[in-house]
Amino acid sequence: MQDRSQILQEVQINCLKLGRVPHEFRNDREVVLAAVGQDGFALQYASNELQNDREIVLTAVSQNGYALEYASNELQNDREVILAAIKQYEDALKDASNESRNNREVVLAAVNQNGAALYYALNELRNDREVVLAAVNQNGCVLEYASNELKNDRGIVLAAVTQNCKMLGYIPQIFWGDVDLVLKVARIHSENDITPYILNFNVFNKPEFVREAIYLPNIMTSKIVKCRVLSKYLPLPAVLDLLFVLI
Repeated sequence: MQDRSQILQEVQINCLKLGRVPHEFRNDREVVLAAVGQDGFALQYASNELQNDREIVLTAVSQNGYALEYASNELQNDREVILAAIKQYEDALKDASNESRNNREVVLAAVNQNGAALYYALNELRNDREVVLAAVNQNGCVLEYASNELKNDRGIVLAAVTQNCKMLGYIPQIFWGDVDLVLKVARIHSENDITPYILNFNVFNKPEFVREAIYLPNIMTSKIVKCRVLSKYLPLPAVLDLLFVLI
């Protein structure tokens, strides 16, 4: 039979050895605590009883957020445990209970760390403006996980496209004529050509857009392309005048 002190020493060096010791040591609080302190992932080898031990689980998820997956159902619903896991592992919300995924404080903490965590939030919180705004400010791509109502919220959309200009290609058509929104994004993302994302927009026939767009380096980057695109929306004399100005 293996000596307890030897096992304790071994798991402090290599936590994965907890998976190869007799069951009695997987239920030994001191041995398991030493293992998860070295790597929280070792929680998977702990006995069911110790996977429900709050101190052990908190130690595990604080060291390795992935360990939340191996916590008991009860502790996957513990706010402090989940928040500790989220601080260490951005996607920890996926292993939380449904109740926690519908907990506003927990979800807010998660999306502030990683906007993509909005995917794991329950529907009620996908319709919470503060939660969704925090998520798209962190990752504009998660606009797709917002409720239909908030996908049509200008403030939310502006935050999403400001964070990631490529999201211009996915915003609702009600914003395709929003000159102010498109120009704001163009100014902020001055090093990115946003033309491919707005070709279907109906801003090109609006003088207030054209007047500024022709001088922006990231809308129709080539002067010839500027004239070609705008010729679809402007009469020929106006295009010729524009070509004269640009050249």
